[in-house]
Amino acid sequence: MRCRLITSQDPAWRTVLERARHDFYHLTSYVELAAVHESGVARAVLVEDGARTFLLPLVVRAAPGGDRDATSPYGYPGPTGQGLEDPAFVTAAFHQAARILAAEGMVSLFVRFHPLLNPVVPEDLGHVASHGDSITIDLSKTAAALWEETRKNHRRQINQSIRLGHTVGVDGTEQAFTAFKRLYQATMRRVDAPAYYCFDDAYFDDLRSALGERLRLALVRIGGEPAAAGLFIEEDGIVQYHLSGTDERFATFSPTKRLTHYMTGWAKERGNRWLHLGAGNREPDDALLHFKSGFSTLRHRFRTLRVVLHDEAYRRLTLERDPSADPTRLDGYFPAYRRP
Repeated sequence: MRCRLITSQDPAWRTVLERARHDFYHLTSYVELAAVHESGVARAVLVEDGARTFLLPLVVRAAPGGDRDATSPYGYPGPTGQGLEDPAFVTAAFHQAARILAAEGMVSLFVRFHPLLNPVVPEDLGHVASHGDSITIDLSKTAAALWEETRKNHRRQINQSIRLGHTVGVDGTEQAFTAFKRLYQATMRRVDAPAYYCFDDAYFDDLRSALGERLRLALVRIGGEPAAAGLFIEEDGIVQYHLSGTDERFATFSPTKRLTHYMTGWAKERGNRWLHLGAGNREPDDALLHFKSGFSTLRHRFRTLRVVLHDEAYRRLTLERDPSADPTRLDGYFPAYRRP
């Protein structure tokens, strides 16, 4: 078993993606963008064992005091490769990854698993946290079956939107992207979202450049005005519902329901296998998850992995950040020394 830490310029990264089911989160262009946004550098751990491969995209960041750590780029990257259905190989590969990252002087490792592509996670390394379900639409079903699976109140409001003449479609114009930015940023302010999710115009422009034709913007207009908009990213048979925003003036029409319904048909017509709507907000009364589950009964668990690679450095950084913190607890915000 061979393990190495590679850069996004290493051709081996692209070779793995050519041979394995993956998502846009695994693309070098996306990881490079995430690294810029998170003030780090794009790297991946590559493990090779005969025909089996394990590629784990990472953003390597500077930590306080001159240390470094590694984290998954925003979203659901997790490992990709061949042979990842074998628990023994996945576990061994993660142990190899931890060893090489520790040897590189990194304090901690944080991994977000892909709900669809990572059914196997290591159970004997660090702490695996479960964050509830994410919702996926199975595009192999007929359009009639997908409509029947849609919750009744969703169907009622979608039909109402159609009767009222609201328009929806994929729109790649500059005006549409400007409208999306405005809607997204206003939505984040309205829900008092953490700063991590408050992306600026430059981020969206860079995302568009990095993903090219993989990224599509869908827009609902009511009375000619943008009411809801969402970014959808298509890669290797998976369409990710990435980010969206709505105009609260049109909230009574629930335009995001029309948006999601339209993009389900769009993704299916293009021959994709899955439309992943993502997870909820993990609150006791999770309205976001309830909304998403109105389109599909198919759920996959979203999990993360937290590994302390250097105990003493992790303890020191955590206590410097908060003297009352418990450095041995891995089930809360991780790494603890980066808690906002």
